[in-house]
Amino acid sequence: MKEQCELYQRFINLALAAEEMEAFPALTLVESRILSLLSTYWSKRQPITVVESINMAPEISTSTVFRHLKTLRRKGYVDVIIDTEDNRVKFLTPTHLTNRYFAMMGKLMMKAMK
Repeated sequence: MKEQCELYQRFINLALAAEEMEAFPALTLVESRILSLLSTYWSKRQPITVVESINMAPEISTSTVFRHLKTLRRKGYVDVIIDTEDNRVKFLTPTHLTNRYFAMMGKLMMKAMK
């Protein structure tokens, strides 16, 4: 168990150091949580609507999630695609920046394991 604790702590230290780099727009804790929750859908290739996303984190109010989604979009982490059959439905998709960010985090995990 001690080894897993140390591994996780190394990852956290690397991730915190990476957050200070200017390669990616800084994320608040709430934005990071929302992005992580969205990634669970994206990794399974499941579409997620804006309405679904504002309800995916019961510990965060829907208005707060919506406000942070707009900020994530402005920072370039999230894109909105309008449904072709129903203009009222909007889907959230990752951007190239998001994929680069997740790739960097994956590299940090690999580095922490070494």
